[in-house]
Amino acid sequence: MLRPGASSLPVVMVVLDGLGDRRHAVLDNRTPVEAAHTPNLDALARRGRSGVLYPLAPGLAPSSHQAHFALFGYDLERFPGRGLLEALGEGVPPKPGEVVVRASFAKVTERDDAYWIVERPDPRSGEIDLSGLDLDASLHGARASFVYTGGLQGLLFLRSEGGAPLSHFVSDADPLEADAPVLEVLPLEEAPDADAAARTASALNAWMRHTRRVLAGRPLDFALVKWAGERCDVTPFEQRYGLRGVSLGAGPLYAGLAAAVGLDHIEIPMHRDPFEDVRVRTAEMLRLLDDGYEFVHLHTKHPDHAGHTKDPRHKADVIAEIDRALEPLVELAERGSAVVVVCADHQTPSAGPLYHGGGPVPLVIAGGADGPDAVHVFGESACAHGCLGTLRGADVLPLALDAADRSAFLADRMTSRLALGMQRQAALTPLRSTER
Repeated sequence: MLRPGASSLPVVMVVLDGLGDRRHAVLDNRTPVEAAHTPNLDALARRGRSGVLYPLAPGLAPSSHQAHFALFGYDLERFPGRGLLEALGEGVPPKPGEVVVRASFAKVTERDDAYWIVERPDPRSGEIDLSGLDLDASLHGARASFVYTGGLQGLLFLRSEGGAPLSHFVSDADPLEADAPVLEVLPLEEAPDADAAARTASALNAWMRHTRRVLAGRPLDFALVKWAGERCDVTPFEQRYGLRGVSLGAGPLYAGLAAAVGLDHIEIPMHRDPFEDVRVRTAEMLRLLDDGYEFVHLHTKHPDHAGHTKDPRHKADVIAEIDRALEPLVELAERGSAVVVVCADHQTPSAGPLYHGGGPVPLVIAGGADGPDAVHVFGESACAHGCLGTLRGADVLPLALDAADRSAFLADRMTSRLALGMQRQAALTPLRSTER
């Protein structure tokens, strides 16, 4: 239990993936969420405090997993790399000191002393026969071990053979399109250990050349590497916030993200219908609150998928369907049963060339100790006038904790980890009356 006098109000964080957008002429110079029929999001705005959010920083266009890492309150400098999240989600965590990367199969040709990609199929579909082939190798002081994970992809684990450390601070080889050269893996300029990053890059480049030799004559004769990661040391979610938490994201990546920060994960496959997808997750969220969870992360990819169709009207229609499923959240806020956070993790522009955008996204925090501000509509323009102002991703959970009366008093350090939320008595270490 929490220490005497502490609040027991839970926090629900609803992340509508890619909801943020730009204003479009076809929507009368409104964004898709502003053009959509959203009575429940508007009701939360009327009952809450609004602002706009840059998940990382103004102008930066994050991936969903980078933005979520920030929304969960962690510094991006501590981000362990997507490769770790992929490996955790697949159930094959790397060992201490190992670097793990995602590897996907492609067809290449050799031109101008470089490998050029002829075919780059979707690595998540299809199948490949690797029987009788050995993609493992010792290269440049590292042992490379490949684990096939289905489709046209797998995970590559690198471990040092000579004791010299490796580093996940390396670039990607995948240019994300065909009729383009395979990119050389390079050490990142921000790598804390430049030599370790250079060793890792050298081993990965050698392994890709190795796959070309092993796969020669096959329909797909090369393996591209990207998204390097390794085990991280971040304060587990419950120790940081004093909240027993769970994530309802879909797929291995979100399962891996939950594992990396210390959240439980319940897999709910993505439903093709946006209303049904969110309805099922909302019902599960209510059940989990009844079961004693104090933080529930509810996530849907549908706004992001709709944005990638590059049809602003379609995205507005999808947002309206999602809104229909959010009515239970309004009831939670009205009853004072939870602090409800609703935001996007990034912009997904539904017109133009960008995959993700770096502009602000709307945010509302409804319920809890503080009353509502003057904003009555949920959307980029309206939320910009809210009392929360302009925030970054890592600001969101501390504000939600404050609304739930769960904020830790930072002048008192009762644990070795930096705790931003009130801690349970069981999390504190009593001084023993006798030495061991």
